[in-house]
Amino acid sequence: MAKTGNSEGGARRRPTGAGRGATGSGKRASGAGEFGGARTPSPELTAKLEPRKGPTKVPLNTRVLASTEARLNWLVNDRQSTVTNVVDVALQEFFDRCSVPPADHDGQITEQES
Repeated sequence: MAKTGNSEGGARRRPTGAGRGATGSGKRASGAGEFGGARTPSPELTAKLEPRKGPTKVPLNTRVLASTEARLNWLVNDRQSTVTNVVDVALQEFFDRCSVPPADHDGQITEQES
């Protein structure tokens, strides 16, 4: 949820669904759905993007390029997924490629001896 300022200078949370269309789907990238010939995702990727309940999640706030946001929104809409799931899958795959050690369910990384 986005934060907006209040008269006391603090932040307050915007009510759920505020600033969104009637469907609550958020922004839609211009031209989304106009692209043809999209590749079919692998079954492994599709399974990772499926909505699921799992470990506790924590907020992560960041800024991305407008072009990245457009691609993210397109993927979320096309695969009927969530930004949280897409970002989590992308970060996990990036961490694996960079040999970042895994964390336990409490978010602790135990350094592995080489």
